[in-house]
Amino acid sequence: MIRTVIIEDEQEDMDLMHNLLAEHPAIQIVATAKDIENGIAVVSFHKPDLLFLDINLYRRLSFEILNVVSTFNLNTKVVFTTAYNEFMENAFKYSAFDYLLKPIDRGQLADTIVRYQTNCSSENFRANFLKLQDAQNKLVFNTIDGYTVVNPREIVFMETEKNQGYTDIWLCDNTLVTVTKSIGEVYKNIDNEVFIKLHRSFVLNIEYVEKVNRLKRKCYLKCRQNQFEIPVSHEKAKMLKNILDKNI
Repeated sequence: MIRTVIIEDEQEDMDLMHNLLAEHPAIQIVATAKDIENGIAVVSFHKPDLLFLDINLYRRLSFEILNVVSTFNLNTKVVFTTAYNEFMENAFKYSAFDYLLKPIDRGQLADTIVRYQTNCSSENFRANFLKLQDAQNKLVFNTIDGYTVVNPREIVFMETEKNQGYTDIWLCDNTLVTVTKSIGEVYKNIDNEVFIKLHRSFVLNIEYVEKVNRLKRKCYLKCRQNQFEIPVSHEKAKMLKNILDKNI
């Protein structure tokens, strides 16, 4: 049996989650709570295998619960539930096992439970919680078909079409990730000492610049064995050289 706790402040959502979980014989709901204080109490007492945790609890964030119970010896996996995907990045910083948007989809919930059954491990909650330090150095982006986690150090460059709300991110392993954020929004969330914006359509990682050809107006980047090239104006080529000279 998967010992499960639900923490949810809306009774209607609590009832819905209770009914959906009741469809799974492997789930045993051992307790529920509606606020931060009772949430801490039931999690610390019952030490559940699976915790379904609403992010907003009476205008407070349920991350407060995790800050407290992370000091306990738990093997709990956390599944965040919320109507707002704006909290996704913060949720994964707390090493969430999964993240479900409301209204909860029956199929997605079933997939989460199956994944728990096939992938649950002996790794305790404290060890999982400590991944926060590493996760803080990563970015979570929405994509067309879900979300992706990106290590900024793996980004070679980014590009976008004019006035597009999408950004193509090229990684060191030569994979392309398309995220549903403008290049300006992405640029705000990365280290601007490492990344520079050549113009509205391109942002590059100066650590991977190999050479600049002013005649061809090309900037060449290399990461591992993969090579990339992006257009660069004569003016921007001079700017890039000045920046590189300062970093040598």
